[in-house]
Amino acid sequence: MSLPEGYRWDDQEKKLRFFGNEGILLWKKPTLLHMLTPLIEQLGESFYFLLVAYQAAEGATENYNYISTRKDSNFEQGFTQWAEVVSNAGWGTMTLTSVDWVNKKIVFEIEDPFELVIRETKNICDNLPLICGKASGIFSLAMKCNMRALVTAIETRNGRKYATIHASQSDATLKSELEQLNKREGHTRYEHLQILNKRLQETQKELEEANKRLTQLAIKDDLTGAYNRRYFLAQASQHHSYQVRYQMPVSVMMLDIDHFKKVNDTFGHHAGDIALIEFSNACRNNLRDTDMFSRLGGEEFAISLPGLDLARASQTAEKIRQLIEQLEVNYKDDKMITFTVSIGVVEMQQQESLESALSRADKALYTAKRTGRNRVISV
Repeated sequence: MSLPEGYRWDDQEKKLRFFGNEGILLWKKPTLLHMLTPLIEQLGESFYFLLVAYQAAEGATENYNYISTRKDSNFEQGFTQWAEVVSNAGWGTMTLTSVDWVNKKIVFEIEDPFELVIRETKNICDNLPLICGKASGIFSLAMKCNMRALVTAIETRNGRKYATIHASQSDATLKSELEQLNKREGHTRYEHLQILNKRLQETQKELEEANKRLTQLAIKDDLTGAYNRRYFLAQASQHHSYQVRYQMPVSVMMLDIDHFKKVNDTFGHHAGDIALIEFSNACRNNLRDTDMFSRLGGEEFAISLPGLDLARASQTAEKIRQLIEQLEVNYKDDKMITFTVSIGVVEMQQQESLESALSRADKALYTAKRTGRNRVISV
């Protein structure tokens, strides 16, 4: 589950950060219960549970892939890491109690599940449809058979809610149970609405994905995947607005690959393109999610660093400089391309325009070039 722009979960301190500062994310809306109540009353608890669980189970592939592809981890360890991620997003803290791969039975517990905040029904099995649906899909993929997850107990300990969920092999699928319930009870207008809404959601998802692809083409450099100049200037200006509003530092840096023309002349332009791609990937992999990495043109790049003062931004720049100095780009016929980078770093002043900050960073970059290259100049 992705966080809004500017937010990041700090794994070490277990805190939500907003551009490096402690932040609060308000997302649980009490009015959601009032919106759901009429629908649940018309559909019935069991139909509502099956409908939500089925839709959640269909979307469980991405969660299973995350769990099963954790480096050097088995399924249980991967589940623990996934549980930490969804806990950070507010789902509740999940813990595997037991996993029986032979008899295909799993028990896990969830502390303070968000669905119990929204609604709790007297029928234990009709609780937590989203979590149970996700679990049904995840464990079905893991066990390679149809698994059904249901809440078996809800209790309160030390003022906190705990739900126990059992997942076991089942002959019926959530989809088949939903279809049987439809056939037995018939479609109400609310059910028709849900079916139509599902189709609209699928169409909307396709449109969103197409728009996302178009947006990426409009804001990113085709070769390196870095943000283009126009988008960088717009976002860096936004970072400056955050600086003024939240009284936090913002730094910018200009980067230029040293003697890049020599790379093109020696190895060819295709090799130069590969070098630019590897350079961009190395930089991005050593930046935060909130940093803005951009290719301004040719071998010139820029980075906006919200929340970092000059000292910390200079440390980041030095880390990148050392990394690029050690970078070796493999080219055909066992040829190895190496190069260095010069960097200018400045911290934006409260009343300073973005253009002025970039101009100062460019002058610092020029000084780095003039005084020997492969160095960081901070002003």
